[in-house]
Amino acid sequence: MQGTLGPTKGDNRFSVRLIDGTDNRKGGERLAEMYTLNRILDGDPFYMKITN
Repeated sequence: MQGTLGPTKGDNRFSVRLIDGTDNRKGGERLAEMYTLNRILDGDPFYMKITN
């Protein structure tokens, strides 16, 4: 992405918090599963609605 500067995106507003390795890995696994189940390829646009 052009103009993106890491977590701040140039506006100096960000939050930093350590994530447990197991939780981080599980999040990545769930994200990969969502991409696979919905046949989303690298670069494909998609919309995600997060609910409770």
